[in-house]
Amino acid sequence: MLTATRRIFFFGADDLAGINAGKEIVGGKGASLQELSRAGLPVPPGFTISVDCCREFHAAGRRWPAGLEDELRQNLQRLERLTGRAFGQGRQPLLVSVRSGAAVSMPGMMDTLLNCGLHPALAEQLDPRDRDSFWTAYVAFVRFFGKTVAVISDAQFDAAEATALQQQHASGMARAELVATAFRALVQQQLGRPFPPTPWDALVASIEAVFDSWNSQRAIVYRKAHDIRGLHGTAVTVQSMFPSQVSGVAFTANPASAAEEVIIESSYGLGEAIVSGAVTPDRFVVDRPDLSIRDRHLGHKAHAMLPLGASSQSSLDPHAASLADEEILNVARLALQVEEHFGHPVDIEWALADGKLALLQSRGIRGLDVARDVEICRQAEIARLQSQAGSRRKVWVVHNLAETLPRPTPLTWDVMRRFTSGRGGYGLMYRDFGYQPSETVLRDGFLELIAGRIYLDPDRAAELFWSHLPLEYDLDQVLADPSVIETAPSKFQAAKADGTFFLRLPGVLWKMFRGSRAMRRARRGAAERFNREILPNYLADLDRARQVDLRQMTVNEVLGQLESLTIRILDQFGKESLKPGFFGGVARSSLEALLIQLFGPAQGQELCLQLTSGIDGDTTLEQNICLFRVGQNEETLLQFLQKFGHRAVNEMELAEPRWSEDPAYLEQLLAVYRRGQTPSPRMLHETKRQKRLEVEADLPRRLDEVGGSSFREQIQALAAEAQMLLPYREIGKHHLMQGYALLRAGLTELARRWDLGRDLFFLQHAELSQFEQQSAALKQLIAARKIRWQAARRLDHPAQIDSEQLADFGRPRVLQAAQQYSVVALAPGIVEGTVHVVDDPKQAGDLGGDAILVCSSTDPAWTALFVAIKGLIVERGGVLSHGAITARDFGLPAVALADATRLLQPGIRVRIDAERAEVTVIATAANENPTSG
Repeated sequence: MLTATRRIFFFGADDLAGINAGKEIVGGKGASLQELSRAGLPVPPGFTISVDCCREFHAAGRRWPAGLEDELRQNLQRLERLTGRAFGQGRQPLLVSVRSGAAVSMPGMMDTLLNCGLHPALAEQLDPRDRDSFWTAYVAFVRFFGKTVAVISDAQFDAAEATALQQQHASGMARAELVATAFRALVQQQLGRPFPPTPWDALVASIEAVFDSWNSQRAIVYRKAHDIRGLHGTAVTVQSMFPSQVSGVAFTANPASAAEEVIIESSYGLGEAIVSGAVTPDRFVVDRPDLSIRDRHLGHKAHAMLPLGASSQSSLDPHAASLADEEILNVARLALQVEEHFGHPVDIEWALADGKLALLQSRGIRGLDVARDVEICRQAEIARLQSQAGSRRKVWVVHNLAETLPRPTPLTWDVMRRFTSGRGGYGLMYRDFGYQPSETVLRDGFLELIAGRIYLDPDRAAELFWSHLPLEYDLDQVLADPSVIETAPSKFQAAKADGTFFLRLPGVLWKMFRGSRAMRRARRGAAERFNREILPNYLADLDRARQVDLRQMTVNEVLGQLESLTIRILDQFGKESLKPGFFGGVARSSLEALLIQLFGPAQGQELCLQLTSGIDGDTTLEQNICLFRVGQNEETLLQFLQKFGHRAVNEMELAEPRWSEDPAYLEQLLAVYRRGQTPSPRMLHETKRQKRLEVEADLPRRLDEVGGSSFREQIQALAAEAQMLLPYREIGKHHLMQGYALLRAGLTELARRWDLGRDLFFLQHAELSQFEQQSAALKQLIAARKIRWQAARRLDHPAQIDSEQLADFGRPRVLQAAQQYSVVALAPGIVEGTVHVVDDPKQAGDLGGDAILVCSSTDPAWTALFVAIKGLIVERGGVLSHGAITARDFGLPAVALADATRLLQPGIRVRIDAERAEVTVIATAANENPTSG
């Protein structure tokens, strides 16, 4: 094919007839511009350097492929002839943009350079009236070039500008020229070589910068996060700059709601100001049927980026509309014309100069299929829940598994549904205790996935214990206090008692008595049996499984290995891993009940929290200590990964890479630790442990004061049992995750063979064995499930669902603003700090020393951040949730506040008072005090 020798493709060129210049050759941007040019739409001329050039550039150690330079010069000359301008020369020079464009869109992840062709000598060639705008544009070019090529920060440029302006009087140079000189010197210093002296040198450096950005950290992370595979590099599009007076974007459908309307955003100057967030653009909404302007909102455009020759910044009114009504409609018509050409809704980048529109780019609207599915998903879930309820009332409440598995993929949900069913590890534990789950619970478990979030069904949860007893939970009581589900149901339902109930009752009572004795025996030796028998055998089995070479197995053999491991890990070991921690929870509940009886609710709960804090043996604490030691160069990252590499953020999700597969998050945390501004987790733990020992020593005196000395031995025994067994909640999970990593290894081997990547996890378990025979149909199912999975995430998930109030399920709830919020205390203490709302611990960065971390929930990966914060606010979780246990161990006040991530805005100052169970907003902005205290 001709593409074997052709490296550059000119937009819409006649000599491209019959040549494949699709997105795999010229990237998505290049392919779109080729198509739009052929269609006769107003695209500024240009050309695209192929993806293969990027691949060859990196393969040859950053050397250009043979022939590329000559071909680039030829196409640049062609561009000069077409525009009638010389590159970087004359009163009206040809300037170009240099943009990236892979076959799969990666917005913002790779580099773009604008106004390439500017150089200081050009100032003398321009009309004197244009020299001020030249230096302004050149400053922007040098700054953008330095940030892109030399990775210079805004702070460094700001400092260089401030220093230069101090010398302005002595130099006699104009302000912008002086700043440009300072910026060039900074870039040269950072690069260790001269700033590109000629337009050609700048073009070469800009192209290489785009090639290099393919391997930038942000691009690599983006490809991993979005499971982008099979790409070899980015194309580079070189396009003549359009002298934009106004530019922006337009969508032919609302990307958020899928409404049939044209959304236009615009600002003065170059469109990069909108893309980068430097300005708040004007926004116009145009109805599609009659092209009437339905809505308009003026933004703030004081930091618009102007092209060479445009009006000076001071002449623009940032508060006036950037488009007249007729111009708004012209943009809408152009966008709809592009949509008609491609046959699907699009977003376009456009520019306007002297009444002429230019089309700079076009794409299909990302996420529109998801937006369209949101309401369909909501209605489908309402119909499903109504069908489950039938003529009776049902409720569902968020289960604590949602803390560590917030949005399970279909395959992960299949695995977890089995684990929590009566036949899986969780149910087997209850059966070992003598309970008799119903057939429904044995088959389906007691959890329900509703719009992608895990809820508990109280009706099925009641059947986890004694299937033949007509007992149930009081639904109103469950809605008022979901914690009642932590104990067996007690409400007698006479309608469920058939004629044989009283005949069967003696046998059921005898089984209940035997089960109670079995639990007492198991409780006494839980930790010893786990450490002596269960764990060594399990770890030996895992070692043997690791020796198996999955790549040498057939698909059926891999599937068989996965099934046997699932039984061994989640069923056999799963039930045993839960028992010690379960009994620790029982001991803690008994301890709290006794202390409340003696000291009252507030003091009793506080004392129980203190007696179960600072406990040794927690693997999460050991993990954080080990990582901190890596940050202090006392251990290596490899040593850490050997111990904890099987863990991960959101680790219950099988689709998530383990830290041993991708340590990027750990590197982020280590960068914070290496700054030396975070205290040692060992020291924090020791402080909390000493506090607990002080409370234990003072316990006899406090019991004397309330006349409870006779309970001292019982309280001490319960406290000791809770302290010994509660760490097994994390110990058990730590070892369970070792097996989980092996399950993931088998699944990723199948994904490798089938070239599915993360898509494999959108199959259901039963479909794995069918994939090779039904791959085409199953790939279609995967695509549909991914859309539904993403649509479900956009729904507002309430903590409780009542079948009698389903009409508004999933719609955004209206939250009442407040200065003070009642909360659930999770860990004791009072602290003030600045709110940091974090969705993903991987993106937390440096929280500083005054942070109150606000997040939906936490799992072990989050707790590495705990050494850098003052307090924790989660949206859900109880006193035995992971976040609560670890916060107490770190001595961090912690509370649960529903919808905290929406109620508390980043940057406000709050006071957490766990003793009074309150969160108070004490400053909404700098020097603004809404409260008097």
